[in-house]
Amino acid sequence: MRERGSGVIINVTSSAIYKPLPLSGAYRASKAAVNATTESLAAEIAQFGLRAHLVLPGSSGETRFRESARSGLRGFDDPVYGQFMQHTIARMANSVGPGTRSRDVAEAVWRAATDPAAPLYIPAGADAEQWAAEAK
Repeated sequence: MRERGSGVIINVTSSAIYKPLPLSGAYRASKAAVNATTESLAAEIAQFGLRAHLVLPGSSGETRFRESARSGLRGFDDPVYGQFMQHTIARMANSVGPGTRSRDVAEAVWRAATDPAAPLYIPAGADAEQWAAEAK
């Protein structure tokens, strides 16, 4: 890509970085690390005519991510945090609102790949766009 003087690197992380979310600190930290690396990479490679972008999907009912994330949680019976965890998971399960579709992510990746004026951060999905706007 450097020899050619053109190319795009696209990393997909999560809109979870836009606000604090209980019980997801490690997940958010891992996404924030990829974001920070991509931000630095974008600054480093621009001189070669290369671009880097981040696509940040929201929550999608089209995947099994929510189910998988909940299955790994431990501590519901903890005398100090158990009730908090139960209430937090129930609130998340009952939340309604706009979500992200696979098409939203594909369109955001396409924009990153083809639009030279695309921003570094590209939220994907109505919920991701809402969280990004609220974070400003």
